[in-house]
Amino acid sequence: MDENRTILGILSSAVGEYLSMRTDDFKKNIVTSLSVGFSRVLAVLVIILLLLIVLGVFAFAFTVLIGEAIGSMSGAAFIVGGVYLIALVILILLRKRLFLNMFTNLFSGIIEEESPSDSWKTLLLMIVRNLRSNLDA
Repeated sequence: MDENRTILGILSSAVGEYLSMRTDDFKKNIVTSLSVGFSRVLAVLVIILLLLIVLGVFAFAFTVLIGEAIGSMSGAAFIVGGVYLIALVILILLRKRLFLNMFTNLFSGIIEEESPSDSWKTLLLMIVRNLRSNLDA
């Protein structure tokens, strides 16, 4: 009877230790995944901001260039605005393919599934180690 209590105690302590390790591992994976995800999102935002600045400068330069060529700055502004309107319509039509796939690929690396066979192997290994160390002592 006393032997069963010690084995049950050993098993419960091994399971407790295992669950504690799994919880710590889960927290570490969450922090790592969130860090990677936020850094990717921040990098994309910085790239988009720089792209918008460059597009604005080029739009102004093309407006001035076309305005001098046709002799009307307002006509040049309408032409450049029309080009941006066409680009906007194309982006709206292709938004699912462009943006959904981009964000799916961006966040798919964040959620990593761990195979259950690995966790059971770890639990069994910890139980055997605890049994050996407690029965040898």
